[in-house]
Amino acid sequence: MRTVTAVDVRKHFGQLLDDAASGERIVIERSGQPMAALVPLADLALVDPQERRVRRLAALDDLRRMAAQRPLPVDFDAAAVLRTHRRERQARIGRLVGG
Repeated sequence: MRTVTAVDVRKHFGQLLDDAASGERIVIERSGQPMAALVPLADLALVDPQERRVRRLAALDDLRRMAAQRPLPVDFDAAAVLRTHRRERQARIGRLVGG
């Protein structure tokens, strides 16, 4: 990600616009402080609050649908499963680091 000054934007807006259109993200700063960003149009959906909300709600719906298709056993202990996974991960890390 490139950073440019507001003065550079005024002088080279056309080139910066071309760069953004080709996929580059550009941070615009004034007095050393980031003020704005010039991003490709395809990235706009990533920062649009309404679009993000729609994606998050869709993801929650997917999770609910998957959970309904495969319910957990009544005696399922999530904390025990997490502890087991953590112990196994620590053991793998210990083998890699400690030799």
